[in-house]
Amino acid sequence: MRIHFTGVKGSGMSSLAQIFKLKGHTVTGSDVEESFFTDKLLAQAGIEALPFHADNVKDVDIVCASAAYGSNHVELKEAAERGLPILTYPMLLGQLTKEHESILVAGTHGKTTTTGLIGSLLMNADFDPTIVVGSYIETIKNNARFGSGRHLVVEACEYKRHFLHYEGKVMVVTNIDFDHPDYFQDIQDTFDAFQECASRLPEDGVLIVCGDNLARNLQGTCRVITYGLSEDNDVYAQKKGPGQFKVFVQGEYLGDMTTPLLGEHNIQNALAMVSVGLYYNIPFSVMQETLCGYVGVKRRLELKGHLNQHLVYDDYAHHPTEIRVTLHAVKENYPNANVVSIFQPHTYSRTKRLLSEFAQSFQAADWVVLTDIFASEREKEKLVDILDLVEETKKHHPRVTYIPKADLIAWLEEMSRVNDDHVFLTMGAGDIYKEGEKALQKLKLSS
Repeated sequence: MRIHFTGVKGSGMSSLAQIFKLKGHTVTGSDVEESFFTDKLLAQAGIEALPFHADNVKDVDIVCASAAYGSNHVELKEAAERGLPILTYPMLLGQLTKEHESILVAGTHGKTTTTGLIGSLLMNADFDPTIVVGSYIETIKNNARFGSGRHLVVEACEYKRHFLHYEGKVMVVTNIDFDHPDYFQDIQDTFDAFQECASRLPEDGVLIVCGDNLARNLQGTCRVITYGLSEDNDVYAQKKGPGQFKVFVQGEYLGDMTTPLLGEHNIQNALAMVSVGLYYNIPFSVMQETLCGYVGVKRRLELKGHLNQHLVYDDYAHHPTEIRVTLHAVKENYPNANVVSIFQPHTYSRTKRLLSEFAQSFQAADWVVLTDIFASEREKEKLVDILDLVEETKKHHPRVTYIPKADLIAWLEEMSRVNDDHVFLTMGAGDIYKEGEKALQKLKLSS
């Protein structure tokens, strides 16, 4: 088949485009000129990102469209006029899940890291899996992997109930939290979506849930395994020290594990991997080796470099829960440094709906720096101002500063000259990471 991907540079879209090309289909793609980390991956796969144009869909059988573009997009209008099938990303990925024994990794937070861990485990256990994930995974050197085995590991997003397009035998749910207020009404609506997805698992499948949060209330007609830090889970951990913990299954000691990943949330993610490994009877030694060698995911507590003696990290955290656990992990690892959170809120709808929760999520930071809100392509109205968040956050934190995004690089350059040790952590699902990268590059060029 000839498949054209409109918006091919998207993290999920680029992953799927690579998979279908490796499956033997003719793949073309188009997108904006702006550079993304996926440009290099697409180039390696021999997929060129063409400028948007109606001619791009002239000689294709199917158009796969990114959720960022509506029916008035030049390529989608042309495809509709030609009577071509137009599939969204989750629709096409859903077709792929039906061809494999699929492991769906869902949850409001932690999906990408956990998908990468599970995919890496199956690779190390010689399952030769296919993997579709939303970011660059260091262990596979890509955001996609095409394998000859029967297993498919999929990052399954709940937004707009996309994961209901997928068919899985195994479902992992890392947590359930209220997010995407532009779509979900409340936490109950969010939970109901997860429950509907879980209810579709076959009787010989397995539902693996983190028992430390709302996900523990999910029910299935299949086997259910709980994991977490609490001892009332089927699989649980006891912390020994930073990155070290003991693993227990049904109260029986299984062994010790070590991870380079920071934070208790990553211990939970590791236990999700262990639970999948137990279901597939993978030796514990392979699980230990996988976790020990797993260095993480792009934009998930990623060490970007040094501004003189100061560290610069970046994280995709764009929800109050993610901010809280990420900052706690950094402060736990660098207790004597000044942890500076540089947060760029993502979307007006999320910022407005969760304003109070955001304001109270920075407790583990020594200094909170807030910068301009990153608006979604879908948003037409400015529902809230960044200064609203600044004022609300000042009620809960002693040190809060607003710095316009245009001034951040100069500010970081100035801060690089202070004597006290700082850990600068850029946070958000927008383009905030670029400011840290530019500051590091500027320092490199001047030294």
